[in-house]
Amino acid sequence: MKSFDYQGFKFLVFDDVYDPSDDTFLLAENLDVSKNDYVLDMGTGCGILAVIAGKIAKKVVGVDISQRAVMNARINVSLNEVEMRVEIRLGDLWSALKPNESFSLILFNPPYLPIPETEKVGGILERAWSGGKNGRAVINLFLARLDDFLKEEGQVQMVLSSLSKIGDTLSCVKKKQFNVEIKAEKKFFFEKLVLINLKKV
Repeated sequence: MKSFDYQGFKFLVFDDVYDPSDDTFLLAENLDVSKNDYVLDMGTGCGILAVIAGKIAKKVVGVDISQRAVMNARINVSLNEVEMRVEIRLGDLWSALKPNESFSLILFNPPYLPIPETEKVGGILERAWSGGKNGRAVINLFLARLDDFLKEEGQVQMVLSSLSKIGDTLSCVKKKQFNVEIKAEKKFFFEKLVLINLKKV
């Protein structure tokens, strides 16, 4: 287990939970949260984004497929005293939500690392970064039902990587009639990370 301080918050990260990295911090540094927001943090991991959003927003729901991540996030929620506004749920993407739930802000730092079909994904931790053979398996499932849970005037903040075909995601969201704003970028020798903000046209 490791611990760290960030933006005045304290976080613990279990050994078998995704350790916040450049993609996480790109989103954390550019969060666009208001006091009236109902926020969904999809794939919450240790709960870092849910906790930060929970200090501002009216309500935050964090979802993760990993039981250990859910446990870890709930501890961080308690540690930072945002239990009244942040709820952490176990589930695979949209399965953790009720049919009538909708959110004004949806945050998503998806698994986007391309994994060859010959390489089997091991434990639950690997699912935090494995995006299938082209890096888009989870991204496509997320986009398929995004409209069902986003409020009419809502927005999405989502991390994209050059490893999983940024252009394909942009084409998809434009077909769904979203305006796309590139909020921030980070370049590395092996990839480019892009944070996009999506709003319905």
